[in-house]
Amino acid sequence: MPRREMAVLAEGSLPTGQRWFLRAGGTSSDFYTFLETIHPDGHRDEGGMGGPPLYSGSLMNTYTGNSARGMSRVLVRADPQVARVRVQLGSGEQLDLRPVAGRSDIGLVFFATLLPPSAALVSVAAIGENGQVLEPRDLSRHEASRQLFQRQHGHPGA
Repeated sequence: MPRREMAVLAEGSLPTGQRWFLRAGGTSSDFYTFLETIHPDGHRDEGGMGGPPLYSGSLMNTYTGNSARGMSRVLVRADPQVARVRVQLGSGEQLDLRPVAGRSDIGLVFFATLLPPSAALVSVAAIGENGQVLEPRDLSRHEASRQLFQRQHGHPGA
């Protein structure tokens, strides 16, 4: 889907100078969500996902990834009953993300964060309003593959 057809739903900046933009758009069967980063030196990178807004039986669709020069992304689109997303890092640190945007017309809320390329992701979990885990997602196998790829290709942060 061309970027011009995707609305900017949220934007922000990091203390390290990066700016980010969350874009989304599409139909009820073919929906796209991307997180773009503009770095202080002007270079850009992005990552995201397409497909149904939510897969059948799931409360969240998750994208994690990074580029050779970029930061690690965690991007989640979820059912509105998801109040926050908990990201567990390999360091033991736990991040609780609040929604950065919503689209009531298609029944989605969006969560996004940028992390240093060296951050190892262990899991992502959809958390309900009362703190209950609604849907856990183990990222350890995906993360091991990502780190192996980075080492083999000489990318920083591996």
